Amino acid sequence: MCSTDIADVYFSCTSKDKEHLRQTKVHVEKAGYSTWWDVEKGSGGGASSENLLHDAAQAIDGCHVFICCISKDYLNSPLAAKEVKLAGYWGKCIIPVKVGALPLNTAGQEEWPPNHEIAPHLRKLFSVDLTDPKNYSVRIRELLSRLEGVLRPGPTGERGLGVEKVIPVDDMQPDDVCQLLAKLFIPQEKIERFIANGVSGKDLLDFSDEDLRGEDLQLTQIQVKKLRKELQKLLNPPQRERPQLPASSASSQPGAAGGAAGSSASQQAVENSLAILARNKEKGDPEQIVMALRSCVHDNRVQVEGMQVIRNLVWGKAEEQNAVAAAGGIEAVIAGMLSHRDNMDVQEMGCSALGNLAWSNSAIQLRISELGGIEEIIRATQTHVKSGGGMQKCT
Repeated sequence: MCSTDIADVYFSCTSKDKEHLRQTKVHVEKAGYSTWWDVEKGSGGGASSENLLHDAAQAIDGCHVFICCISKDYLNSPLAAKEVKLAGYWGKCIIPVKVGALPLNTAGQEEWPPNHEIAPHLRKLFSVDLTDPKNYSVRIRELLSRLEGVLRPGPTGERGLGVEKVIPVDDMQPDDVCQLLAKLFIPQEKIERFIANGVSGKDLLDFSDEDLRGEDLQLTQIQVKKLRKELQKLLNPPQRERPQLPASSASSQPGAAGGAAGSSASQQAVENSLAILARNKEKGDPEQIVMALRSCVHDNRVQVEGMQVIRNLVWGKAEEQNAVAAAGGIEAVIAGMLSHRDNMDVQEMGCSALGNLAWSNSAIQLRISELGGIEEIIRATQTHVKSGGGMQKCT
């Protein structure tokens, strides 16, 4: 297939891994999907790297699903890293496939996502492991099922647009369950237990909390709570609410009565958010905390209080760090810092909250960096130290 053709599936891999992947590519094509890969990548000759990247960029732009075939060779390929970044920036559905050994962490275990510049694009994705010949047929079925979830034709007969569809819980297959768990920051070693036990969506609905915490699956109480909340959302999707005008916008409307009403509503929202945060100081509910921060991003009191609750909640606790991150806490803290750049209390508490979230958690460190959090911390430190502010917790 030429680089200008649109393919359903783009295989991003190195030349050393292609032989291992040929059978996989055939399986995907037999399932009815068109594929593309660069036959010259990493060959050491022929087209220049610039031309190869140009061709790859065209193919990535036209594909629906981007399969990155990860191995040590892949992680050492600058061109492969550029392809993953392009796919991420363009919003393609990325499916990681493990085709070789990965670097080990300090505990002697393969790290996922790998400690690499492409990690931000893989952090919430569960990889399909094709390295074990004994389980190859099972993994291929898993891969094809995930492709089907994305590429299933719509009412007009056209393929999906590279965005994974929301699958009803009752219809979730084991690989769908794995994706759900990965998005909740459940560690991969625990997700492997769900695979080994063939847990489907119906099983999740039937299982008790004791089943999920039992010897076979070994989730913690916090992980069970996160999973239950996510299942509830999928079973009962929340209704979209019309965005409320900020207080400043409401008060600028003609008529004193309209301005007073807007100010009153805004003040009530602030009081509600502060009450929510007060209830969540000890054993915080990450979703309620984040909701309070987001609903009153304009109010510095709510921002300081909410960031302080997050800071105290996550300190030294990996489960709570991941729970807050999954609820959107990183984004909420950074948004608050952006909205109150001149307020030293907000900046200091935001830096402190981000620091505790990132402590010994590489996935969250990468997420903070990806969202521009590092730049905000540096800016806050420089601005308020130069202006005579304290900022002890940032420096």
